[in-house]
Amino acid sequence: MSNPSFKLNTGHDIPGLGFGTFDPRYPEKAYDATLHALHAGYRHLDCAALYINEELVGKAIHEFLESRPDVQRKDLFITTKAWNHMHEPEDVEASIKESLRKLRLDYVDLYLLHYPIATVKAEKGGEAVGADGKYIVKRELTENPEPTWRAMEKVARDGLTRAIGVSNWSVSRLRSLLKFASIPPATNQIEIHPFFPNTKVVQFCFDHGILPVAYSPLGSQVLTCGEAEKARGQQALRDIATKKGCDIGQILIAWGLRRGYSVIPKSFTKSRITSNFQRVELTDEEFKAIGDAPGGKYTRFVDLGVEYSYDNFWADEEDR
Repeated sequence: MSNPSFKLNTGHDIPGLGFGTFDPRYPEKAYDATLHALHAGYRHLDCAALYINEELVGKAIHEFLESRPDVQRKDLFITTKAWNHMHEPEDVEASIKESLRKLRLDYVDLYLLHYPIATVKAEKGGEAVGADGKYIVKRELTENPEPTWRAMEKVARDGLTRAIGVSNWSVSRLRSLLKFASIPPATNQIEIHPFFPNTKVVQFCFDHGILPVAYSPLGSQVLTCGEAEKARGQQALRDIATKKGCDIGQILIAWGLRRGYSVIPKSFTKSRITSNFQRVELTDEEFKAIGDAPGGKYTRFVDLGVEYSYDNFWADEEDR
């Protein structure tokens, strides 16, 4: 079964099923995992400066293309992201150029602002930390990101990326961005899975021509927040997977694709990388049962808001 694709507001296609290259436990394994994913059939890779593995991912891309003359650069869809301390206009271009150098690419297909938060840059690089132990937020640039977005539009016009977008943006922040954007965001990459369906943000994106892209579509197996239960512990999901003769990850991927957006599961386990790419189809009843599995008890697995000295990190996203 082929990998579906979705149309971006730029006119470009994005593969529906992508491969996430982030694993904070094993950043050094990104090369082997990415190379295996490419050979397994993935053509959509999700990267970021934060992941500190772009050079390894770039090596995998380069070696894969060298070994597969039937696959060209244009057949791949590569996303990367600017981290929070690189939101000053002059830093946006520097950040994407550094990512391109590490990835060994002339352009990326999609460049994102990783979070809607601008932070102070430390003298030796990275984010500056305040006396409270939290990263220091640049409030003016956070609350008025127009200068940052103008720089994003420039790198798109300069051909360094084919599309620009955002990640972890709420409805209110998207609405503000759309008021001044000359080039609207093509995507909003956000946490989405049955335990955090993010329905309000997803629907706003659909209504405004922005494609949602789901990270942690399986429910994070690494990061948890509060009393979050890992997806693999849900009996209802295990029952559906057993009935279909597949893995729980496959039915969660199928659930996200059926909702109409791109999903980027991640795993550095080769068997799961392979199985995640093997699509299954859900019946209407199975699709509904997966969505109903949390019983209305929704939980965010990934919450970096506690690390920043800013009291409005998620804005209105709690209304989901």
